[in-house]
Amino acid sequence: MDNKLKALKERQESIFVSMASLLGAMASPVRIRLIHFLSQAPLTVEVMSSKVDESVANTSMHLRKMLSEGLVRVEILGQKRLYSLSPAVFEFWENYQNFAQKLNADLKLEMHDIYGDINWTVSLSETKNMLRSGEIILLDVRPKDEVIISDETDNVLHIPQADLKLNLKKLSKKKKILVFCRGRLCALSAFSVNYLRENGYKAYRLDISWNVIKGVIYG
Repeated sequence: MDNKLKALKERQESIFVSMASLLGAMASPVRIRLIHFLSQAPLTVEVMSSKVDESVANTSMHLRKMLSEGLVRVEILGQKRLYSLSPAVFEFWENYQNFAQKLNADLKLEMHDIYGDINWTVSLSETKNMLRSGEIILLDVRPKDEVIISDETDNVLHIPQADLKLNLKKLSKKKKILVFCRGRLCALSAFSVNYLRENGYKAYRLDISWNVIKGVIYG
């Protein structure tokens, strides 16, 4: 075999091995859940361990593997380590959900049989115009420990789902309320929409994540 061709084939095999290693670094239900939560905002190990129901030690082990493959980044803040997704991983996560749900429709978090038609179906471009004109309100129902300061904007109201009952007066019954949480695989927004509708609000579930909202509506 020609030496150049041999070198090319060896390089090709090396790439295949590295690509398999990347997939392996995500091939765990725990790591998929970590990606799910990190796709919304940077989080500490302590917060993530409570979200994925793992010990801090086990969560750290998974994150170290993901860090070694470049899937996550880490920032040291005093005694804490703040992890965030590499931008390419966020893009992969959104595309992978599309891919997986096309292959298997059962991987969609169907709401219709339980809550009826609650999803917001207006295009994002029109939604952006409606937001600018003050016709709608964006309501973030993620827990407090998943929201960072930079997420707060004049057009987004943050009321954790657990605190909705005590904060209903902050919401207008004259405007449509678009509720979001952690993206398409999160049930908090559906539960919140149902609760708001039961109390006379015109609420809808926004079936996308905060980072997509920021990129499309505020971009």
